Amino acid sequence: MQLQSLPSTPRRRDPVRIQRAVLFALVVRDLRSRVQGRWLSLTWMVFEPLAHVMTILTVVGVRRGLVSTTVELPVFLITGMLPFFLFRNLARRLPAAISSNRSLFAYRQVKPIDALAARAIVEISLYSVVYLIALFMLGWVGYHAVPHAPLELIVVSAVLLLLGTGLGLLFAVLTHQRPRVNTVVGLVFYPLYFASGVIFPLHNLSTNVLSWLLYNPILHLVELSRLYFIPNYVAVSGVSLAYPAAWALVVAALAMSLYRVYRFRFTTVG
Repeated sequence: MQLQSLPSTPRRRDPVRIQRAVLFALVVRDLRSRVQGRWLSLTWMVFEPLAHVMTILTVVGVRRGLVSTTVELPVFLITGMLPFFLFRNLARRLPAAISSNRSLFAYRQVKPIDALAARAIVEISLYSVVYLIALFMLGWVGYHAVPHAPLELIVVSAVLLLLGTGLGLLFAVLTHQRPRVNTVVGLVFYPLYFASGVIFPLHNLSTNVLSWLLYNPILHLVELSRLYFIPNYVAVSGVSLAYPAAWALVVAALAMSLYRVYRFRFTTVG
């Protein structure tokens, strides 16, 4: 007598695999929306820091003495602009991931935090490519293009990414359905660009002005990025990694706490 085989029950998928599949799909979706039909914006992303460098070099000329006698001005500018642009894009573009993926939140597997994480991965990946292209072009024209302390530079970059991602999540909560707040947040980055020492050396500033600027954690990260990239570069006195790292941890903890409280508001249409 043959036994009839029982219908096999569908296997439950591992939650980790589901989360990984959702994140991968969101990354691909975000990357396609960024690339398809927007080649001009991608080209500008690559050449934006180079355009800044060329503009400044046209105005002041290639003069080593503007920074120091041992620091090449194009390398000085690139190593300040690219970290700042990556930080700015993480903080400014992450909140937009909520509105662009809102229709997907109807699926219970897709959470707003997944859309934010996917946007962060896309921004970091794209700017990593931009960084490599910029370094290749610097080396091609004969400038220093290899960091002399790569491990320390990786640690500084990790703190920068944590701070930018934490601020992006925090702004996503604070600016949700608040367009005026979003406008104010966008305006803050213009003075921050100059207050972080991105395009000019800080050594010539007075002690009183510099003591106020050192409250800016991005200034510390920009200076440390140059310190670990450029040989013989001397960072301004008072710069440390502990200060921006503390900022990054506090901002990330605050952002995650606020997201935990207000996460259900992201799925509603205002």
